[in-house]
Amino acid sequence: MQDIYSEDEISLTDILFFLQDSIGSVIKSVLACVILGGAYYFSTPKLFEASVTIQMAMATGNPVETPTVLLEKIKLPLYFSQAAWTACDTQEDKSPSRKIVEKIKPILNKSAPFIGLSVQAPSTQEAKECLQAVIFDIAAKQAELAKPILDQKRTQITQLEEKLQLAEEVAKSLSPNKLGTNFPDTQFASRALILATTLSNSREIKDLTNQINDAKVSLEEPQTKPTSMPTPMYAPEFAVNKRPVFTLGISLVLGIFIGLLVTSFRKILPSIRKHMAEAKRHSV
Repeated sequence: MQDIYSEDEISLTDILFFLQDSIGSVIKSVLACVILGGAYYFSTPKLFEASVTIQMAMATGNPVETPTVLLEKIKLPLYFSQAAWTACDTQEDKSPSRKIVEKIKPILNKSAPFIGLSVQAPSTQEAKECLQAVIFDIAAKQAELAKPILDQKRTQITQLEEKLQLAEEVAKSLSPNKLGTNFPDTQFASRALILATTLSNSREIKDLTNQINDAKVSLEEPQTKPTSMPTPMYAPEFAVNKRPVFTLGISLVLGIFIGLLVTSFRKILPSIRKHMAEAKRHSV
């Protein structure tokens, strides 16, 4: 048993001999991989990336739609306009809107009404134009969703202002100058009723004023605002797919691996042939 184990053990000397035998194969495979990597690097066209985060349009304190709903909508065939198809170079595709979704790579933010978009193009300007066209279409669609909500709030303000005007007219008619303050003792109930009506009218005027102010505030930023970018669009002037150090590193690692693999195969192949020959003799 000890002899069997001794035959299967690999010593440091065996590893050094193996590495020595692999030098030639490793050099050849590394050179081949570096040449192929260089050919790929110089033949691949440059790609520039632009990225942006957009915030959903807000209407009276609430987003007009969630990022999840928006993500499903932009997959519809006719969501984006012809201008967006052209800007993102998808007008020739059978499903141009779906192709745009693949290009802009939307990233959802589940904790906030934000969605991240990024696109790659042959130039920084083309990447920015694509995102700008996409954002323009999204903003237009969300403005349509916000319009009836804002119109309803403005109608509510108009109705409240009419009620406030009527309450103020009643308050003028209940003023002491018009009613007089000298009531006989027998008209104590009438004075109490007028006082209660005056107090109720004052509270109504105060409540209506507060409601109008709150409604008007809800129509101003940040409670109400169109689709926006919390931060400016990021579009660096360097190619995202042109990384020479990374390409060289991958080529070297792959070349070394292939060289070691070739050496291992060469050393194992004679043993495999020997075992196959022995097995063939025993079978005969």
